[in-house]
Order: sequence, then C-alpha cells, then structure tokens
Amino acid sequence: MNGEAVIVTGGARGLGAAYVRGLKDAGYSVAVADLNESDEGDLYVRVDVSDSDSCDAMARAVVERFGRVDVLVNNAGYFTQIVKKPFEELTVEEWDHCFAVNVRGTWLATRAVVPAMKERRYGKIINTSSMTVPSGIPGFLHYVSSKAAIVGFTRALARELGEWNICVNTITPDYIPHDEEYAARQPEMAAVLAQQRAFKRDQLPEDMVGTILYLAGHGSDFVTGQNLWVNGGRLFN
Repeated sequence: MNGEAVIVTGGARGLGAAYVRGLKDAGYSVAVADLNESDEGDLYVRVDVSDSDSCDAMARAVVERFGRVDVLVNNAGYFTQIVKKPFEELTVEEWDHCFAVNVRGTWLATRAVVPAMKERRYGKIINTSSMTVPSGIPGFLHYVSSKAAIVGFTRALARELGEWNICVNTITPDYIPHDEEYAARQPEMAAVLAQQRAFKRDQLPEDMVGTILYLAGHGSDFVTGQNLWVNGGRLFN
C-alpha cells in the first residue's frame, strides 16, 4: 500500500489483533493503539481513547513515525466487561463509562487524526457498531445505545469530511466469541446465534478482515456514510 499508515485502536487482542495482522499482510504500516502492549504492528502506542490528551499524543506519535495517517480503525470498545442486567439496575457510572469509551472514544480518536488527513486531502475512518442495535438485545441497554450512536456519528461526519475526500463508514459485526472469560458467562449465546445464520457456525475475528481491507483500500474511495453488516446472514440489511 505504498507506505500508507493505519491506526487500529484496541488492536492488541481479539478482533483488533486480527485487523492488525490482516492490514500488515496487505502492506500497510500499522500502529496498534491500546492500553495493553502489543508487538503485532509496526508501532505500539499506549492510548486511553476516552482521554483527549491521550488521543492527541497517539496521533502525534503515528505522524512522527510514519509521516502520515491514512486510515483509522475505531475498534476500541467496552463490551466484554459488561454483565447483562435489566436497565433499571444500571448505574450512572456504568452508563457513563460505556459511552465514554464507545462514543467519546470514537470521537476523540477521530478528532485527533483528522488534521493529518485533511492536510493530504485523503483518509478512511472505520467505526464499529454492533448487531445488538438492529436486534435490540435486552440487558445491554447502555451498550446498544452507544453502538446506535456510532451509526449517527458516522453519517453526520461523512457529510462534514467529504470535502476533504475522507471516507467515514461503519462496520457492524455480529457476536464473536473471542474473549474466553465473556464467552464463559454467556455459554449459550454463540450456539444460539450460529443457528440463526445462513452459515451455521461461529463468527470469527478473521471473518471481519476482508471488510476492513475493503474500507481501508482505494476500492472504496467513493463509499462513505455507510453501515456494512457482517453477520453470516443472521439479519439482512
């Protein structure tokens, strides 16, 4: 990809790590931005996406190393720590933390890298929603609400950044049981969802990589404001 540089937030493990490997294999220079250390990419930057100073430092480090930021994959999110419960039992702290990571974090990371993209009049921003939004899964009200906000964020930002040839899109994966601790708390979830799909199997992190490569690459330069569902045929958009 001629040295094009990608930032993957939350890229140290699970779905993010699969993105990092796929992007590296495709020839991108990849920065892993995460609270957890990683040697998967070409650069590791410790970042708390909910903190503006941390996101700004992330963008500076990537520009200093690679001289550019072409693609931002907003993958960092708050989900696996969530315990399913009725909405009346959610605390204000739980609600605020979920939105701080999933929504504010997406905004702050994006805000930090857009100046570098505007300078080159080119960029790709890939945000992450969830199939819990069209499904309306109960017991995760704060999470579902935060991921619904990402779809609106993407559409509005695509309008604002189109002038600079910056594409803004959302990917919406289904449940991917890559976190063993979370999967152990919801042992029935993967099997139930697998039977609802056209492809009767678990969804894997690697199933998302092709979509990331498409949205990061030049083949999608005229695609913006869209929400791509990748769920093995469980729901149709």
